[in-house]
Amino acid sequence: MGRTRPTPREEEVRIELWVPSGRRAEFTPVIERLDETVERGLVSEYTVETWDRFVDFSGELSPRERRARDRLASYARWAATRGERLTGLGDLGVRGVGRMGPERLTRRVPRAVMAEYEDGVLAHVTACEECVGAFRERLRDLDSATERERSSEPVRIEW
Repeated sequence: MGRTRPTPREEEVRIELWVPSGRRAEFTPVIERLDETVERGLVSEYTVETWDRFVDFSGELSPRERRARDRLASYARWAATRGERLTGLGDLGVRGVGRMGPERLTRRVPRAVMAEYEDGVLAHVTACEECVGAFRERLRDLDSATERERSSEPVRIEW
């Protein structure tokens, strides 16, 4: 069965996939599926970012830590405005850093998150705690939505 190439989406869709530091290989099936979605024109681009299990909400942060903290906060706001909670997102709490390091205000992050931006605006967030199945399902949903959009477009016949 041959694959048809759907009409590319009109809006620019960008995806950020956040995975645990040092665990990118576990998400290879999702990354391969993202490659396919870009190739088919369903997604403009994607990035794979890494974060630590706990994000520091106090003190001086590296640019990487600040980016992770800012993204996590925006994903939590997105979910809250929809009356949802991100799977795996912990409450703020004081936690020691390292074996004998100082205590800091931290938040446990979901194991992984896939965030979708349409024309630069956060449009959907999928959090995954134990498996990558939620990401695969969301990518199937994106594919199906594009197919529905394409099939509902009027057919234009030019003479």
